[in-house]
Amino acid sequence: MERKSFLRTFAVAAAAGPLLIEACKKDSAAAQTDSTTTTTTSTNGTTCTTTPTETEGPYPYVGGEITNPLNRADVTSGQAGVPLTVNFLVVNVNDNCNVVTGARVDIWHCNKDGYYSGYANQPGLLGSKSYVGETWLRGYLLTDSSGLAKFTTIYPGWYGGRATHIHMEVFVNSVLKKVSQLTFSETISDAVHVSTLYAAHGINPIRNANDSVFGDSATDLALETLALTGSVSAGYSGTFTLGVAL
Repeated sequence: MERKSFLRTFAVAAAAGPLLIEACKKDSAAAQTDSTTTTTTSTNGTTCTTTPTETEGPYPYVGGEITNPLNRADVTSGQAGVPLTVNFLVVNVNDNCNVVTGARVDIWHCNKDGYYSGYANQPGLLGSKSYVGETWLRGYLLTDSSGLAKFTTIYPGWYGGRATHIHMEVFVNSVLKKVSQLTFSETISDAVHVSTLYAAHGINPIRNANDSVFGDSATDLALETLALTGSVSAGYSGTFTLGVAL
């Protein structure tokens, strides 16, 4: 699968200044990860597939995710939004779909208004915003004995030019093994984005199939869509299987 173009999507963000340079640095590191999609059937009939590799995208932890000190399950840090719990299950497609323990899973995403913590001069529908020094909606966990990393966060909002999404990376023994992004059913996203806290933006006009990251492969999009249960009032939860080739 070919790498998607970060510059095509975020040319408008050039106004974000020097800190945006930091956001772009690890595209070369991401290129070192496996970029083919492999499906494995284990001896007990379980099937697992390599998670598609995507561009890291904008606004990682300043200095790079590997330097991120935010080892925490709850990344909300006071940000308002519809509650969202994501269980990341890391499996090795080269080892009978067995779970990977002690893998580091990093996530980051925008808040309900479409802005990221840690960066200055971010363009958006509510005008340019700066959140230098803030760390909300980003963090990492190590997978437990069941291969799980369980994050508590809020449902992401959206910003111009992109479908609703979460960024993620997986490190094994401090080596970057996967860079990807996940998205959601538009039925759920649309319901969230017209709810009270998100109503200032409304429904995201960029559909998943038209997104510059998710839209070039229907197969990849299916693998990158997180199935959720729940409701706007009660919050949502789901498990996302991260298939890595070790």
